[in-house]
Amino acid sequence: MGYTIKHAILSSIPLFKELNTTQLEQVVQGVHEINCAKGGILFNKGDKPEGFYIVINGRIKLSFISNDGKEYIAEMFGPGQSFGEAVMFLDKPYPVCAQALKDSSFLHLSRDVILSCIEQNSGFSRKIIAGLCGRLVDRIQALEYLTIYSSAQKVVGYLLREIEGGDPEDGIVDVLLSVNKATIAAQLNLTPETLSRVLHKLVDKGLVSVEGKMIHISNIRKLRTFNG
Repeated sequence: MGYTIKHAILSSIPLFKELNTTQLEQVVQGVHEINCAKGGILFNKGDKPEGFYIVINGRIKLSFISNDGKEYIAEMFGPGQSFGEAVMFLDKPYPVCAQALKDSSFLHLSRDVILSCIEQNSGFSRKIIAGLCGRLVDRIQALEYLTIYSSAQKVVGYLLREIEGGDPEDGIVDVLLSVNKATIAAQLNLTPETLSRVLHKLVDKGLVSVEGKMIHISNIRKLRTFNG
């Protein structure tokens, strides 16, 4: 097989950087591409995992519905990010639903192929372990963020993380929201009304202006210190 887009995507991801050409080819044999239209379901809560996913383009949310019918967003993923590894290794049903927030495409990596690579390559095993541990640390930090930070801090933090190409110290920068405001509010454990209220405060303070999904930030330094 010649060098394909699948090879290019896999070789660009830290998890697969230590694989040689033969090992990478082995992984590619267990990969297939999946397309999912906006609003489409990649998998439902309770489905059995047969591998994990890498986002090629688009955006996916992992969420669940509480007993009172409220949706909670566990995580969102964009291009180059992977998800589903931990559940795959546990061999338990998915605890969340995966839904595309825009037209998206994914690579699905076979569980059997991944397990074979782990058995044959200690470096690959270390990458898997490091990735899972990093995800755990991220989730702990996210839990802290959602429980102890104010609504204003959550919104400001989200805007700063969405800045493409890094976080400049000063000056004007634009942030194009990748999902709708209701989804952002759910991700931050806020009501849409609270999110709108915080954005209005930021506008009143002259820190941002809002134009649809485009947020114009006038001063990064001042935005960082805003606490509503």
